[in-house]
Amino acid sequence: MIEALKTHSQQHPREGSRKAGEALRRAGTCVNHKKVERLWREHGLTVPVRRRQRRRGKGLERPLRPLYPNHVWAYDFMEDACVGGRKLRILTIVDEFTRESMETYVDYSIPAAKVIEVLEFLFLLHGCPEYLRSDNGPEFIATAIQEWLARQQIQTAYIEPGKPWQNGVNESFNSRLRDECLNLELFYGLSEARWTIENYRQYFNEERLHGALDYVPPAEFKQQWRAVHPMAPGALPPDPRDLTLPASKQKQETESRTGPGGGPASAPMVGQRSGCVPAEPYPLADRHRVIERQQKTRDSEKIVVEVGNPNN
Repeated sequence: MIEALKTHSQQHPREGSRKAGEALRRAGTCVNHKKVERLWREHGLTVPVRRRQRRRGKGLERPLRPLYPNHVWAYDFMEDACVGGRKLRILTIVDEFTRESMETYVDYSIPAAKVIEVLEFLFLLHGCPEYLRSDNGPEFIATAIQEWLARQQIQTAYIEPGKPWQNGVNESFNSRLRDECLNLELFYGLSEARWTIENYRQYFNEERLHGALDYVPPAEFKQQWRAVHPMAPGALPPDPRDLTLPASKQKQETESRTGPGGGPASAPMVGQRSGCVPAEPYPLADRHRVIERQQKTRDSEKIVVEVGNPNN
């Protein structure tokens, strides 16, 4: 057990005893977490704690909370450098619900056209998300990206200025990528950086135990969720009828079909009715009916007669 803990610490030097203990239990070793912590501490495997800057707003609720896979994606940029000093740009894209890293594209420069190309490939591979969350950086508010997203019928969810916690899932992935990969590696060129970062992305999705997912890798969590929710929107393509109208207009149509008590409205689709839908509900026949003598008679010439009730 001690050798297994040391091997895990050498392979993943920035992971602590909790993830090491969960890895042992998933491998079939029956061990208590207290024993793992004691052995971890006695053999000098404790990870140094890095103090983080405290920010206002920690713990606040972020707008547009994801509810299923492919509901909300978040994307952001990171920077690093090669040994020779040339700057590297990294485009990170994360599914907020499953915490899965969809892409970590690395290049010396990533213009808006390249961002569209990467997103288009991911949409073909995983399907289109409903929302894309990002900050208000110039890369994300570019006219080319805005027009392309509008054609794809994908809505944007920009965070408020000075509130990075609203994009917390992507910021968390960026910090893990920085701490567990970029700070431990030296890149001598673009191809080496791409290979190393892509290997970490695969490890993050398929092997790394995620605390927010009950110590399950994101790919495994996604499979488990889809097995439990086979008919959820994230597992099947959306209904084509839901893609023809914006969400606000769909809500108005839904409200028009229900009355104040939640039941069906008296006049369904009044504003958009066709010739076959009556403007008002069919009235019940009464015992008294107004009968006109001629088509153009005046109200004073109308007479009231008593007729039978045809509903009886």
